[in-house]
Amino acid sequence: MDSAPVVIGAMLISPLMAPIVGIGYGLGNSNPKLLSKATKLFLIQVVIGVVGATIYFFVSPLNTASAQLLARTQPTLWDVLIAFFGGFAGVISSAKKDGGNVVPGVAIATALMPPLCTVGYGISHLNSTFILGAGYLFLINAFFIALATASGTIFFRIRSGEKLNVSFKQQALILLIAIIIVIPSSISAYSIVHNSYIDTQLSQFIDAKLSNQYIAKQAVSGKTIQLSVIGQRLNDNQVKQLKASMKHYHLDGYQLSLTQLTKGNYITPKEFQDYMKQTDNTDTVQTNANAKADDSLTTIQNDLNEKYAKDISNIYVGQVKDKANTSKQLIAIQLSDKGAGNQNEIEKSANQLVKDNNVDAVVQFVSDNGKS
Repeated sequence: MDSAPVVIGAMLISPLMAPIVGIGYGLGNSNPKLLSKATKLFLIQVVIGVVGATIYFFVSPLNTASAQLLARTQPTLWDVLIAFFGGFAGVISSAKKDGGNVVPGVAIATALMPPLCTVGYGISHLNSTFILGAGYLFLINAFFIALATASGTIFFRIRSGEKLNVSFKQQALILLIAIIIVIPSSISAYSIVHNSYIDTQLSQFIDAKLSNQYIAKQAVSGKTIQLSVIGQRLNDNQVKQLKASMKHYHLDGYQLSLTQLTKGNYITPKEFQDYMKQTDNTDTVQTNANAKADDSLTTIQNDLNEKYAKDISNIYVGQVKDKANTSKQLIAIQLSDKGAGNQNEIEKSANQLVKDNNVDAVVQFVSDNGKS
């Protein structure tokens, strides 16, 4: 139900922490009996958790993946570090007479139940992305908490002068498993950092080279950058220069796919509708056909229709909220045959209304046949 307090409660209750710590303590003390008991208890609790979550999501009428579920599907190297150092914090608090509030903090930071519940969601919906992503996150948390516990136990044993009986073979095996588990998370972390860098470079490129254009769509797919723009149409030579300048923004390894929605000084009705459909599910789109347009856009629309009743056939207004929750408006004016000669006057009036109503809107003219 996407409730953060409930998820935090599940983190704190988490019965899985005890057997994981038991596994780490058994490894650190080379106690096969404790290790076996803790491992069996751990596996039983994992099965119960996954089965319980799967049954719940089978019978639940709520089928949409919430933000709390999605947040557990893309583990990275940072999750490894959190689990490992969180496990160390838990060992230190256990060694103290008064552990304070460290243990609850570790339970929240290294969440165990939420990933298992996400695995149950993935099984009930036959979604491998959720199963593998959340399952991998759970594996990271469980393994590195146990590893940190084992390392802390060994440290305290050495400090107290005890002789270690952990064989080199066991140490090498644990190290090998740790490396194998870390590799996918490192790749994921690199991908996130790389994508963030490319997004930053692309933003700088757009600000410098397309500052006079309205960016209707921006996406990076593989090695292709897709841009849909509205504004003064760029000729072939300008587009060529634009592509050549990408190397100055460390984007020389990418191909630019530029779609210009404007034909001359016009944007056609089809292109306008295509533009309005380009926003993904995370965007909020409003058009005049829905009668839900922003009040200021509606005011401009009504004023223009009233002032130029015979010159304007229709006015399309739309508002888009992007991922940064920034509102952007578009006003597309379709002129009648009689109004074609008054375009300059209508454009000045529209821009003045935009200024008077204090909105950030792009004014375009719509042609019936797509010709300028």
